[in-house]
Amino acid sequence: MSKKARQPTVFLPLEGWIVYIVQCADGSLYTGITTDIVRRCQQHNAGTASRYKRSRRPVKLVYHEDQPDKSSALKREAAIKAITRREKLAMIQPKKKPAKAPRQVARLEDIPNVGPAIATDLRQMGITTPAELPGRDPFAIYDKLCRITGQRHDPCVLDTFIAAVRYMEGAPKQPWWNYTAERKRVLATRSSTK
Repeated sequence: MSKKARQPTVFLPLEGWIVYIVQCADGSLYTGITTDIVRRCQQHNAGTASRYKRSRRPVKLVYHEDQPDKSSALKREAAIKAITRREKLAMIQPKKKPAKAPRQVARLEDIPNVGPAIATDLRQMGITTPAELPGRDPFAIYDKLCRITGQRHDPCVLDTFIAAVRYMEGAPKQPWWNYTAERKRVLATRSSTK
């Protein structure tokens, strides 16, 4: 007799879409989009949401992120589906503090690769302290910057966001261009879904 899968409390935006990942009983991961995550998880566990998961129930919600519209949600879903299982597992793992002492970074400008211009961009989006970066999606930060300013920014800005988030999550200090390959891979996936 299987126990009913307990779903975490999810606070939904008034309008918008959610990209989510559920882990199936066999350990496989399924990525999808919805406007109502609670209802969608109930459908997955009832076997009415998708054929793939009918024999892999119960499912457990392990990750979700808000997207402003269906188009953005579909692009993000495709980007997540394009990454490896290992990268997905790293993305859904609870963020752990580094084994050493947590990074003591007082200002955004103290993060490697972040100068006054990038710090201003982050503040414009409501990110005012380095402690707010761990667990954030750098691609979503970049997309939001482009929406707010009404222009497409140089891709190296996205590389810098990736470097800053990874550093605050415990990765070693690296130049922003070390993240160019990751950025190109994800953006290529997004453009192929248009």
